[in-house]
Amino acid sequence: MRLSRQCLVVSLGALSLVPSVAGAARTESFQPLAAWKLDYSPTQCAELRDYGEPAKPVIFSIIPAPNGKSYEFVLVYKTPHPGGIEEVHGSVDFGSGPISALVLRYGSKDGKLTLYRYRISADEMQQARSAKAVALQSAYMDASFELDQTSAVLDSLQRCTADLMRYWNYDGEEQGSIAVPSKGDVRSIFSAFDYPRDALVKGEQGTTQYLLLVDERGRVAGCHVLIATGIPNLDSRGCIVLLARAKFSPARDRAGKAVRSAVVTPEVVWRIP
Repeated sequence: MRLSRQCLVVSLGALSLVPSVAGAARTESFQPLAAWKLDYSPTQCAELRDYGEPAKPVIFSIIPAPNGKSYEFVLVYKTPHPGGIEEVHGSVDFGSGPISALVLRYGSKDGKLTLYRYRISADEMQQARSAKAVALQSAYMDASFELDQTSAVLDSLQRCTADLMRYWNYDGEEQGSIAVPSKGDVRSIFSAFDYPRDALVKGEQGTTQYLLLVDERGRVAGCHVLIATGIPNLDSRGCIVLLARAKFSPARDRAGKAVRSAVVTPEVVWRIP
């Protein structure tokens, strides 16, 4: 894994855009339909659980960052979304008071699902270990989800994430399993048109950095936020661009064989002149 000290600047001048209008909030209380299920995908660890009604469940996911510094709650509703990404202020409450969180609302590629994404720090997430429920609030929703066995769930996610990083040779250069690191230049793949409209309207700026999971063909198979701007709209747009456009030569072991690797990008600076 190689850390670059260079940075990328994604800059865009002012445009005349009309911000979206938030919909009416709704108050709901959800009970679990099944036990937690660990989803150990090749690029991400997540604990998932169905809540609500069997005919139309809400999928509730807990997803840790690979560096262990933050967690995300992702809610998937089986309701259509018109498209676009909207960002609002919200909160997460485990019963000890609300934790401020920015919230993304967006749709699935086919527009049939609506997703909400909340991010909090790992320290704040520790409140969940003894919590009986979590309340997630924003301009779009006000929902409470009953919790149980959360301490075991977080332990499971930590073990899964450690396994995932070993699979991608996260410390391969230091441990000797990677002799030639993956190489690629992501400085040229960003353009001014990548600046999220909602972030531009709100005058939001910040610096972020990403961990890319590069497979044996040099393809970016996964993208995770290492350093967050605190503005999910900017953080998520960077991953969208990197997954779609970034290209690398694969890392190689001592025998010259292509192997999986983890690559840390330069810092990406989102700036409005």
